Amino acid sequence: MEYPDQELFDYVMIELKKKNITPLTIGEAVYEMEHEYFPEKTVKDFGCGFYQLFKKREVLNIVATGLMLDNLATEKKLPEPMQTIIANDLGQFGIDELLAIGLANLYGSLGVTNYGYGDKMKIGYAKQLDNDGDKINTFSDDLFTALASGLVGRLGHGRPLKIATINVG
Repeated sequence: MEYPDQELFDYVMIELKKKNITPLTIGEAVYEMEHEYFPEKTVKDFGCGFYQLFKKREVLNIVATGLMLDNLATEKKLPEPMQTIIANDLGQFGIDELLAIGLANLYGSLGVTNYGYGDKMKIGYAKQLDNDGDKINTFSDDLFTALASGLVGRLGHGRPLKIATINVG
């Protein structure tokens, strides 16, 4: 069976839009983390790589899983005790962070270290997601931060190497 890439991508895009996780909100977070290193870039510049993040099946799988769990918890459709644990974002749970770290890790050490910083500081829109009383965003705030950190990793790793070629022969 062929993997349902397009369907998964479409699902993720629809669900992210519902949560207002967009190139703009991600760009604002990346700007907050990186503008001192890239002073010529705007929020829009930082957000323009948003859709490139989703060209990895692992990213789609991680984001879809987290969003689905938040949605099911919001609808009170998870079995106990998982409903209570996820609905209250209990600190001892940690699976939300593990999923996000897995996503950030796809973008190297820059992705992981920036995720840790962004999660601790609740950077950008992640703070609103974390404090939204109407919907459960136990996974969404961490995924938001991991996506922003992925863009940071892409920025840092996107600079070409400056290496002179050496003839060894």
